[in-house]
Amino acid sequence: MTSSVLPSVDQVRDLEVLILAHHPLLLIETLEDDRIDTLLAYLADRVGIGLFTWTAHRGLVHSTGGAPIAGTADPSRCLSFIEESNSEALFHLSGFGPMLQEPAMVSRMRELYRSLFEHRGAIIVSGASVSLPPDLDPLFTVVDLEPPSQHAYYQLVASVLRDLRQRMPLTVDLDSEEVALLLSHLRGLTFFEVKKVITQAVVEDGKLTKEDIEKVLETKKRIIQRTGVLDYYTTEETLADVAGLENLKAWLRKRKAAFSDPEKAKRFGLSAPKGLMLLGVQGCGKSLCAKAVAREWQLPLVRLDPSNLYNKYAGESEKNLRRAIQTAENMAPIVLWIDEIEKAFGGTGEGDSGTSQRIFGSFLSWLNDKKQSVFVIATANDISKLPPELLRKGRFDEIFFVDLPSHAGRVEIFRLHLARRNRAPDQLDLDALADATDGFSGAEIEQVVVSALYSAFGEQAELSTELLIREAEGTRPLSVTMAERIAALRQWAADRAVSAD
Repeated sequence: MTSSVLPSVDQVRDLEVLILAHHPLLLIETLEDDRIDTLLAYLADRVGIGLFTWTAHRGLVHSTGGAPIAGTADPSRCLSFIEESNSEALFHLSGFGPMLQEPAMVSRMRELYRSLFEHRGAIIVSGASVSLPPDLDPLFTVVDLEPPSQHAYYQLVASVLRDLRQRMPLTVDLDSEEVALLLSHLRGLTFFEVKKVITQAVVEDGKLTKEDIEKVLETKKRIIQRTGVLDYYTTEETLADVAGLENLKAWLRKRKAAFSDPEKAKRFGLSAPKGLMLLGVQGCGKSLCAKAVAREWQLPLVRLDPSNLYNKYAGESEKNLRRAIQTAENMAPIVLWIDEIEKAFGGTGEGDSGTSQRIFGSFLSWLNDKKQSVFVIATANDISKLPPELLRKGRFDEIFFVDLPSHAGRVEIFRLHLARRNRAPDQLDLDALADATDGFSGAEIEQVVVSALYSAFGEQAELSTELLIREAEGTRPLSVTMAERIAALRQWAADRAVSAD
C-alpha cells in the first residue's frame, strides 16, 4: 500500500533523469517502503514503464495488483524472471541487500547491469545499511531519499486523522502555533513512526492536544538515541544564561533571521549560516553556548558523540557517520553540536586502515556541500589535534576563541550561579569574589559556589563572601595546572580566531 502523501516533484524528476540516462542499478538506503513505493509509482507513470515490487515472503508483484509471480520469492528465480523478461520496467527489491553478498548473486547482478543498460529498465534495491560487495559497488547509483517537507508531514497527519475519524470520534484542539510546533517535532521521523505516534496519542483519550506534543518529543528522543550515534537534547538555557562572550552573542543574533528564513535571506543575497567552531579553555561555556543557541533560535539540538562514531568492524564507522548526517538532515532545521570535535577527527588514520581519514573526508565534503539547514556548532579544547583542513576559512562561518572569563565575566558568572541556587547575589561582595577567582573558568567558579554551599550546610551557617573566598583559595584552577597549554592556545588563536568576549 503506497503512502497518501505526494512525493517531491524534484525527487521524481531526478530519478527520471537517472532512468533515461540508463542507470540500471539504484540503491536507496531506507526502511520507508511506503515512500519508495509511492515515489516509484509516480516515476513509472511519468516515464511510461511498468513497476514490480519484490519482498522475501511474496516475491515479485506488479503494481496493478494480482497474484505474485510464481516462484519469485526465491531471490535467484526473481533475478531469472527479470533477466528473461528483459522488460523496460522498474523492479523494486525491498530488503534484497543481504542476498547480494553471495558470489552467484553478484554474477547475476553484473549480467543484469549489462542487459538493463540497453533500455530504461532498472533495479532499485532498498533497505537499511545495505553493504555492497566490492564487485557491485561501482555499478550501483546511490539515491538519497529526500526528507519530507513540513507540508508532507501536514498531509500525513491529516490523512491519519481522517482514517481515525472513520473508526472513532476525535477532537483536535491545537491552534496554528501548536500545529507548527507539532510538525516541527515530527521532522526526522519516518512516516510509519508518525502514524504510530499520532494514532497512539489520539486513541488514548480521543483527542489531539498540546499535551500530546510532549509525547511526540519523547518518542523522537528515543528513536534518535536508538541510532547509537546521536543524542537529542532538551535545552532550557538561553544566551542570557551565558556570562560574557558578547562578541559571540552579537554574531549569533545577527544570523538568527537568516537561518530561520533561508529563502528570504537568499533573495537578499545571503546564504544561510553553516556553523561555527568554538575553541578554548575547558569549562568556559562552549557547550553551554551550543545549548543556548538551540533554545534562542527555537530549534532542536542534537549532539554527535565522537566516542560512538567509530566501530571495530570494517565499514561500520562510515555508516555511523552517514546515519548521523542523514538523521540530522531529516530533522532540519536543526543545531548539530559536535562536542570535542578533536576526538572525532583528530586522528591521523594510522593503524585503522584509513578509517579516520575516510570519515574526515566525508565530513568535510558534507560540511562544504550540505543543502539542508543544519547549523553545526563544533567545540574543541585541544587545537593541536585538529587537522588544518578543518580550520581552513570557509569550513565554518567563523572560529571563536573562548578564553578564561574577565573580571566582569566572573562577576556575572557568580551572579548567575548564586541566583540559580536561591541566593541574593547583591548581598555578597561580587567584586571581591571575582578578584579571588582570577584565572578560574566558569565551571570552576560554579564548583566554588557548590563547595561553599556544602560547607555552609555542614557548618549550619549561611553562605558568605568569606566562605566562598576560602573555597576559591583551596582550588588549583586549570590556568595553573595547564598554564603552558593555555598559553599555547592563546598564542595560536591570537591571529587565527575571533575573541568571543
